[in-house]
Amino acid sequence: MNLQPLKGFRDFLPEQARKREFVINTLKKVFSSYGFEPLETPSLEKIEILMGKYGQEADKLIYRFQDLGKREVGLRYDLTVPLSRVIAINQNLPLPFKRYQIQTVWRADKPQSGRFREFTQCDADIVGSKSLIADTEIILMAKKALEKLGFKKFIIYVNDRWSLFQNLSQFKQLSNQNKLSICQSLDKIKKIGKDGVIKELEEKGFKEAEQIIKIIGESLKSKDLNIIFDNLKKMGLEEEIKFDPYLTRGLDYYTNMIFEIYVENYQGGSLAGGGRYDTLIGFSAEKYLPAVGFSFGIDRLIEVMEKENLFKNIPLQSTQVLVTVFSQEYLENSLQTVSLLRNKGISVEIYLNEEKLDKQIKYADKKGIRFVIILGPNEVKKNEVTIKDLSTGSQRTITLKEIDNFFLP
Repeated sequence: MNLQPLKGFRDFLPEQARKREFVINTLKKVFSSYGFEPLETPSLEKIEILMGKYGQEADKLIYRFQDLGKREVGLRYDLTVPLSRVIAINQNLPLPFKRYQIQTVWRADKPQSGRFREFTQCDADIVGSKSLIADTEIILMAKKALEKLGFKKFIIYVNDRWSLFQNLSQFKQLSNQNKLSICQSLDKIKKIGKDGVIKELEEKGFKEAEQIIKIIGESLKSKDLNIIFDNLKKMGLEEEIKFDPYLTRGLDYYTNMIFEIYVENYQGGSLAGGGRYDTLIGFSAEKYLPAVGFSFGIDRLIEVMEKENLFKNIPLQSTQVLVTVFSQEYLENSLQTVSLLRNKGISVEIYLNEEKLDKQIKYADKKGIRFVIILGPNEVKKNEVTIKDLSTGSQRTITLKEIDNFFLP
């Protein structure tokens, strides 16, 4: 039996799971500070809910199958379409509705660096507001989240999808489907360059490919973008944000402002992306409900944080102290010490097996536990404990009364 996970799926051992926990908890704190509320949706959706929302290429990547009741279902492809369903069936929610959602999504894509078939997506959205202040808040919150995770150098590229479509309207023979096809090619410009995009457009049958690239490249910021840039400047964000006329985003549902965030020295793609999508939510709710939001890929965030050494000052081991068991004769003393420390809010393990003291210390060292408490005959007799600091190799003997405050900050 091959016990390895399926390609594009992974196990997360404790150290990696701790990193994920740290990132997710940090993001939750930032989102909450901006007034966003948590939301969770089911992993499975009816297939008609998912299909036709992402574009033809993306629809091919949806994991779809029949369940035991012969119903056509699919695994979540993203968190935006489920959000639109939630809004449609809960129309008494107070608007604007500000939500964040951090859950697993699935895509039958080709696995590559920072991209998996099962991964954790993190979305934050404002539903029910057309105000450009909402666009501003979304960009600011994405920036704040990256700063809280330790990133210092990043660039936020911004464009206006509506303005892009207006520029393409100069080519009167182009249908809306043609424009979406052009956008899908433009979305690859950072990977394959202008020449690569021109070649791809020509292969798709667009004879005006060079002219299309030239006209789009000469575009100026739209009126809405000028307002958003001005808002951001007033709130201290200026150098990190740049207008990119070629930015399109891959999904079809974006309508106006779009943005992506890149960090230096990482070639695996953007760390975050989003924008305004004023028709998707209303499509399910059967009424006009403007929306703006963005997504983080948790896995890609962690990959870049590891490369940038941003986890170096983050404790990835929850246990602060290991209490050893010298022998069965002194087990009661060890148990009492464990209870004493836990009642003080300190994370403590007690060694579970009857083994020599040096093996217990090696266990603590291997797990990254900093402190080891030793309770042998001498310590018990004097109502003391010996504390060994594995980070320095030093040790100190103190009374049980002093232990109350030894591990507290």
